[in-house]
Amino acid sequence: MHNYATSEQTKNLLIKAAGELAAELGFSNVSTRAIAERSGENIGSIHYHFGGKDALFVGVVNTAIADIKESPSRNVINEIDRKAISPQILSETIRKIVHQQIRTLFNPDKPRWHSQVIYQLLQFEGELNDIFRREILEPDIDSMRKFFRIITPEMSNDEVLLRSLILQMPIFAHANYMPAILKLLDTHSYSEEYLMMMENILVHQTQLILGLPLTDILPITNI
Repeated sequence: MHNYATSEQTKNLLIKAAGELAAELGFSNVSTRAIAERSGENIGSIHYHFGGKDALFVGVVNTAIADIKESPSRNVINEIDRKAISPQILSETIRKIVHQQIRTLFNPDKPRWHSQVIYQLLQFEGELNDIFRREILEPDIDSMRKFFRIITPEMSNDEVLLRSLILQMPIFAHANYMPAILKLLDTHSYSEEYLMMMENILVHQTQLILGLPLTDILPITNI
């Protein structure tokens, strides 16, 4: 049991070190030596536990997206009762989608490098990008397509993508460029008031554009 615990601890240290470095430098610029130095382990540990740097990076990606997979926006959309659809229900669904993404990405218990690794993934071609597209991007876009077409059945795929990006990209930008934005805000973390303001702006502008009723300004705290 002790050896197993020690082994898991070493793997977690290597994933953390590799994730932090990938977030800072990009996957292509991270060496096994740098990972070993950051983690406090030796290079042999990378090969022993993962078989090499590439497999370690797969572990980094799976760790970074795990919490997003556990609470994806598509679950919110799939829960819509099509027999009871109304403008109010659609408005509340928009609020739930935005609220859930903000609470997931800015969970104070979540390491900052998780969201910043996702930014690096979008710049990276190959297997790591494929994992993110397969596990997160494609299912989420498919669910958003279903949602927007409940509102406007003739909406094109291009418009679905564009509306999804307009709705969600400010959230991702606040995660990906967190150090720069926090410096502008002169703070060490996003305040609850700031996150509430971002949620309300994104929700209300989407509701207005789609001709839906505005939901209450207070955030949903029981999702």
